[in-house]
Amino acid sequence: MTKQDLYFVTSNSKKFESLNKMLSPIGVTLLRLEYDFDEGRELSIEAVAKSKLDQAKQAFPGKKIVVDDRGFFIPALKGFPGPFVKLLLDSFSYKGLTKLMAGESDRRAFFSYAIGYFDGRADHVLVADEEGFITDEPRGDNLHGWTELLYVYGHPSYPGRSLAELTDAEWDDY
Repeated sequence: MTKQDLYFVTSNSKKFESLNKMLSPIGVTLLRLEYDFDEGRELSIEAVAKSKLDQAKQAFPGKKIVVDDRGFFIPALKGFPGPFVKLLLDSFSYKGLTKLMAGESDRRAFFSYAIGYFDGRADHVLVADEEGFITDEPRGDNLHGWTELLYVYGHPSYPGRSLAELTDAEWDDY
């Protein structure tokens, strides 16, 4: 292991590829470790990321570690589904989400991303949000390996379109 090696604990290869692509230009070598996390029932993605970081540090002592958690928050639904995206998709899918949003004028939706980092001495948890919108119906077929929510989620850079409608070139610019 070199001074810059960093271990991303995830079972999601797309998440790994994405973070690796972001960090490689600054000279960080990202390595992947798999672990089955107990994600608990926290409502805060920051709390979930902190819990995952604690679990990963126990499972892989002595390593610099990164973990993440993602949530999807819809103000018109009082923040639902929050950190429970998998539950939403398993229960009634992205199609059910458009039914829940029928008649809602507030179409805002937020992807929140929490990253936990253990630098060998201290824990750090950072949270970033991306605001977008819920489309009126599922559209597109280019998930680019990501969540089915992208059939119904759009970004202000592409008004009126779901992210699943983006071309590969648009995905590269996104």
